[in-house]
Amino acid sequence: MRKLSIVFALSLVAASCAREGTRGTPVRAEPATAAASTPTLEPAKPVTRSAEELAAALPGFPLEVVPAYLRDTLVDAAQDEFVFDGSPYTLAGCLRENYDCKANAVRGLTLLAAYLRAGASRSEALTAYNRYYRSFEKAQRQTIDTSTAACRGPEDAPLQLVEFSDFECPHCAAVRPLLEGIVKERRDVRLCFMHFPLPMHSNASSAAQATVFAARHGKFWELHDKIFDNQKRLSVDVIKQLVAQVGLDPQALVKAVAADELSPVVEKQKAEGQRLGIQGTPSIFVNGRKLEPPLTPELLRFTLDDELRWSAAGGWTKH
Repeated sequence: MRKLSIVFALSLVAASCAREGTRGTPVRAEPATAAASTPTLEPAKPVTRSAEELAAALPGFPLEVVPAYLRDTLVDAAQDEFVFDGSPYTLAGCLRENYDCKANAVRGLTLLAAYLRAGASRSEALTAYNRYYRSFEKAQRQTIDTSTAACRGPEDAPLQLVEFSDFECPHCAAVRPLLEGIVKERRDVRLCFMHFPLPMHSNASSAAQATVFAARHGKFWELHDKIFDNQKRLSVDVIKQLVAQVGLDPQALVKAVAADELSPVVEKQKAEGQRLGIQGTPSIFVNGRKLEPPLTPELLRFTLDDELRWSAAGGWTKH
């Protein structure tokens, strides 16, 4: 049951709603990491190293945080993969020889262990590891126009999360508690919501326009929450009812829609997403760097902390 639960959890956070192709066939962005697809679970390997041998292979790394059945796999990966900071040493070699890359080796192993715990195979975890650290390069970052977005969190926060979302996408609803939780948990994060309604969701554009209307009256997040809470029963009439529930006039919304006052904001944000190459929702960026699944509370906190480390050091350096 443990493995089945992991597969389900990983496939949930890795999934996305995708735009339709010109012939009505769903078009999905290619998985950004091998771990982003439903993981291929490798047969459980018998433990081949004793506890003493495992500890000697990765001195200074807290192996107790890794399930026993994954420790051999982690050691094997550590003996093959190099430290992400450019050091000419494998993760295991850096730890054994106590080189100055040791702190980064421990950090990298923590990430690999998280991927393995999430259900990735050894090869998937290594692919994800390399793609993750490459994503920090300046060439991989985008400047995102959030001038029309609704945001929460300090304006001067060093970490800006930008989410492109669709109100009828179930995967957007699934990731909502994670993003909202991190904003409440940390004062160094600002979350900006960008509209990206998909054509196969008949009420997504209407819902988006309604929240643009609500934003005019300082009610964006209140209506945002109600729409997601009623995602499975959305219709134009339900949206108007929700508008009334947050204390706004549904008829004023109808007039604003008829005058085409709201759709330009939605279309501008969607066009920004298209410029960035987005094909599905949710698509999430931190400081212009696209986050790749799997997205879990552990990995989100990890990557936000890494972002601060990367910014403070001006890149990946040996610590």
